[in-house]
Amino acid sequence: MFQRKQTIFLLLAALCGLLTFLFPVDTFTRGEQTFVFRTTGFFTGDGTEVVDAQLKIPFAAVIALLAVLLVVVAFLYKNRVRQVRLAGMVNLLLLAVQVFFFITDNSIRAYLEQGGEVVNRYGLSAILPLVMAGFVLLAIRGIRKDEALIKSMDRLR
Repeated sequence: MFQRKQTIFLLLAALCGLLTFLFPVDTFTRGEQTFVFRTTGFFTGDGTEVVDAQLKIPFAAVIALLAVLLVVVAFLYKNRVRQVRLAGMVNLLLLAVQVFFFITDNSIRAYLEQGGEVVNRYGLSAILPLVMAGFVLLAIRGIRKDEALIKSMDRLR
């Protein structure tokens, strides 16, 4: 059962979670200065952390925990009901992370606009939690299909 397509979806979602550490969530440009909002913190263009505007939520820890939880869910293939329940919980947390990304991004933008006009470019990590949620939804759908198939086989016996 470990080689089923829902396992692939769960592992792809976990991989997307790890990819959020490589790409920025948003890049801000104010005049000549560049600022980068990453899951690990808020940095200037040269990589030094901005201490005036630290993140309120430890995005790196939350996303890493969710990625590990998705791998654990993939290994719970013998208990499909628990697997669906945990995957649904992870999905809700992923949507909450996406909302907090948006709130934090707007807050950082407001902070930077105090010093002048700001132009921003969203990075790949801004949408990766939504991609993760999509993969988890596909996995849940596959798990439910397996559960329905097993119930139908039990009725035939």
